[in-house]
Amino acid sequence: MEVRIGACTLFTAVGLMAGIDDASAERLLTVRDHATGQTVTLTGENAGFTIDGDSNAVNIDVNAQSLKKLGPAFVSGANWFMRFEAPPGGTLQPGRYVNAGCPFQLRTGRVPSMQVTEDNPICRPDVDSIWGSFEIRQIAYDGAGKVASIELTFRQHADSPDAPPLTGLLRLDAEPLSLVLDSDARFALGRISQRHFGDTSVFSLTGTTAGLDYTASVIKDHWAISLAPPEGQVLEAGKTYTTRNFATGPHAGLLVLRGLGFQGCNESIGTLRVRDLNTDPAGNVVGLHADFEYRCDGSRAALRGTIRYLK
Repeated sequence: MEVRIGACTLFTAVGLMAGIDDASAERLLTVRDHATGQTVTLTGENAGFTIDGDSNAVNIDVNAQSLKKLGPAFVSGANWFMRFEAPPGGTLQPGRYVNAGCPFQLRTGRVPSMQVTEDNPICRPDVDSIWGSFEIRQIAYDGAGKVASIELTFRQHADSPDAPPLTGLLRLDAEPLSLVLDSDARFALGRISQRHFGDTSVFSLTGTTAGLDYTASVIKDHWAISLAPPEGQVLEAGKTYTTRNFATGPHAGLLVLRGLGFQGCNESIGTLRVRDLNTDPAGNVVGLHADFEYRCDGSRAALRGTIRYLK
């Protein structure tokens, strides 16, 4: 199937279509053209990713031609180039960058710059034709000051601020880092719908497979979540546990507290599914991917959450 994005041609194939928020690959580019409603997803399994940059600007190339198994549809097209620049005198750090225009010599004012293009550059030599923004969720540098990993989302309007945007998610050598929470109004702490990432939140994870403490300091809120295995066991990836506030007998411990006043359930029932769990040589847990349901005892309303701390 051939999809036109401005002056560029984008090819998609069966198995490459995915939602932006659902993707979790370590090397990932998901782009959605809001003019056509089409979405394309490229990963480390079907495309080559290269990155070059420092704290001032970063270039990323994603090239699906490098893998022949995608077939003749990828003989041309699916070559994405992205550039993101900090404002003059600034550096690329987690956070939101607004009022972004074309990079290089076209930049005017103390603003960031960006360009996301497939095959053909959008910016012309004499016209700043981009209205955009990007949010860096996480970024890391190596010892030489080069960008080693990055995760960001972007929104780009070409030729007019009112043009349908191109939006997307880029994750390159950065594991997911997020907290997602949802409940309805019947839950004891009320209606909750939150999605937090590294651009606006500070996450921490401490402990071992015998017990973990996870915190998320987010804008205007705070979450503290404690996990413990059933008595005599350890937390294991691939297992689903029934839970209470504290581990007792066959039940794992799941205690969820909200705010600096530590609001929560006096007693709870729920479930905990440990999707992934990584430890260092000393036995400390350094990575966690888990889903949970948390109900105050006697209530059918649940708080549902997903923790991703895979750094």
